[in-house]
Amino acid sequence: METFESDGHVIVRLDRGDLALESIIDACEAHDVDTGVLVSGIGTFSNLNIHYVNRTDLPEDQTDRNVHLSLDGSWEVTNVGGLIADGEPHLHVTAFDGERTVGGHLESGCEVNVLGEFTIRKVADISLQRRSGENAVSQLKRR
Repeated sequence: METFESDGHVIVRLDRGDLALESIIDACEAHDVDTGVLVSGIGTFSNLNIHYVNRTDLPEDQTDRNVHLSLDGSWEVTNVGGLIADGEPHLHVTAFDGERTVGGHLESGCEVNVLGEFTIRKVADISLQRRSGENAVSQLKRR
C-alpha cells in the first residue's frame, strides 16, 4: 500500500495481496480522516467478502437479517463508495466475475488481485459518527 495526500484528498494505491478494507482503515488513521467520503474505488480482488440485508421487516434479532457471501475467483471491482464517520468506513462494493455482478457492504478479507485505487475526500467542517437508531440500524449523527 502507498498513500498520497493533497488538498484534502487521500489517494490509496493497493498492490497484489493487500487487503482492501483493512488498508483503507489504515489510510484513514495515517492521514487523520475522521469524517470523509470514499469518492472513487476500483480494482480487482481475488476474493470478495460482502453482506447485504435480505429482510424488509428488520427484526430486533439481527442474526438472520443479513446474508454473508464469501466468493473466490477474480472479481473486477467497478465501484466502491461510502462514508467515513468517526474514522470508520461504511463502504459498498459492486463487482463482476465474468458471469455475474454482485454488490453489498464491503467486508474485511478482500485481497487485491492486481491493483486497487481509492480516493478519499476529507470533510473538515463536520464531525459525524454512527449510533444505533430505530430497529438497531446504524445512523449518522453529528458528534
